[in-house]
Amino acid sequence: MEVTYIWINPVVEQMYEEYVLDQFLKRHGLERVRCRTDWGRIVKEKYIRLITEGGETVMDARCPMACGLVKEWAEDKSSCENSGPLKVNEQMEGYSMKIADIEPILIHCAREICSRQELKDGRKIITTPCQALADMGNSLKLYNTRFFSWNSFLETLGERPEGNVPEFSPIPPGFFRELGQRTMSLTGRESIEQCVQDGSWQRVRLVEMLYCRDGCHNGDGVVTDEA
Repeated sequence: MEVTYIWINPVVEQMYEEYVLDQFLKRHGLERVRCRTDWGRIVKEKYIRLITEGGETVMDARCPMACGLVKEWAEDKSSCENSGPLKVNEQMEGYSMKIADIEPILIHCAREICSRQELKDGRKIITTPCQALADMGNSLKLYNTRFFSWNSFLETLGERPEGNVPEFSPIPPGFFRELGQRTMSLTGRESIEQCVQDGSWQRVRLVEMLYCRDGCHNGDGVVTDEA
């Protein structure tokens, strides 16, 4: 019988008591796996190198929804100016910005789980705090690996463990606060749109962007009916 391994994202992990979650997964024949590598540290180091080596303002790429807003703005700006396609890494009024070509931490974690030799014969499930990250993960077509938002995964099981969405996000704004560079932290669609439209991004070296206000615990993949 094929083993099904499951990786639980940090938001979901904080929604339940460890015993409750472990028993729930065991009841459904799921074997929980964890990463061996500190991908959060590695991703942060990648951003440090990026802002050190280049002169552009770097836009955080950990949140697909936030990146989508920046790309939409660039396309709208190009259309209004009738100057041909505008890429987010082109010069604008003496400044330039670019979305980091760095995958989200969750994707790094999934790639590790997918590549581990001792897990190669089992099916892998990667849970996400939002549908956007699940769609991004599934688009990679990693071998024998499926991404589900936590809510959609629970729907497939037809059961929910007892838990609550955490009041404070385990993925809060401030990930880049200690980089020693000028940074800006934004959460929520409105603040991201205002930043790119009013040019305030030009004052910093790196713009952190989370589409969900106050952090990923407000993602559409983890909000429960009770919350």
